[in-house]
Amino acid sequence: MSENTQLSNKNEIKKENLSVVSQVKGFISQDAVKKKFTEMLGKKAPQFLASITNVVAGSDQLKKCNANTIMSAAFVAATYDLPIDSNLGFAAIVPYNNSKYNPQTKQFDKHMEAQFQMMYKGFIQLSIRSGYYEKMNCSVVYNDELVSYNPITGEVDFVTDFSQCKQRMQGKSEDIAGYYAWFKLLTGFTKELFMTRAEVENHAKKYSTAYRNDLNNNKRGSKWTTDFDAMALKTVIKLLLSKWGILSVDMQRAITDDQKTFDESGNEDYGDNKPDVIEAKDPFQTVEDAGDSQIDGEQTGEVIEEVDITE
Repeated sequence: MSENTQLSNKNEIKKENLSVVSQVKGFISQDAVKKKFTEMLGKKAPQFLASITNVVAGSDQLKKCNANTIMSAAFVAATYDLPIDSNLGFAAIVPYNNSKYNPQTKQFDKHMEAQFQMMYKGFIQLSIRSGYYEKMNCSVVYNDELVSYNPITGEVDFVTDFSQCKQRMQGKSEDIAGYYAWFKLLTGFTKELFMTRAEVENHAKKYSTAYRNDLNNNKRGSKWTTDFDAMALKTVIKLLLSKWGILSVDMQRAITDDQKTFDESGNEDYGDNKPDVIEAKDPFQTVEDAGDSQIDGEQTGEVIEEVDITE
């Protein structure tokens, strides 16, 4: 490829990126849009609207997404009053490579779309707001902190003296035993959920097309690949709440809105996987082989994420 061709391609990419950012800024500047976000967020609306532009401008992949889907994802986040900076861990706007069948060409056309994604701190925040919960937490568990785990009863025992545990300070992934979530209701009822790393891995392989695609093609396109611990914590807290928690209306909506996309006509679809209220029935089901269960990303879509927005 000649140098002029390379420069021409780079200019085309810059134009495309600028176009999407400009479209988002155009949406934000509209009085009707400002009014809609102000009705939901009040005085926090201007700051939230500015954060939409910042998130898009900071992500090369979001710059390739349809601007309407970006605004739709941002609107969903605003209904929960959650920040969309993924580094904060509450919610995120995630680029998604969706492929839809074109009956005219009889082929699958790729469309870059944005999807709303809840993160584990977002579920905790909504739980706190509900007023049902006295305490709640989730955490990575290391091998030297775990005494025993009964997968039948769900009972978990930890060491009593954590000062003797050194693996947490070292933070090595090979020392991780699993992931733990726990809550206590104001009524005094408590419930916990522990999943081993292998169980979480099987869960991810079963429900995440993008993660299976990463494993089979040695890629780093899924958040399961770039930030496994955060996704694992989200999984345990979401399964715990959806199966045993008291769910407010917002919490119920959050479970169904998680990873949802909206096309230009406002039609709803799901990106990487559908809501896992059903998943809670059998969160430990083993996936035999990621290769055997792979769904073609060309046909079902693929979440594309950048390392810099998840670290």
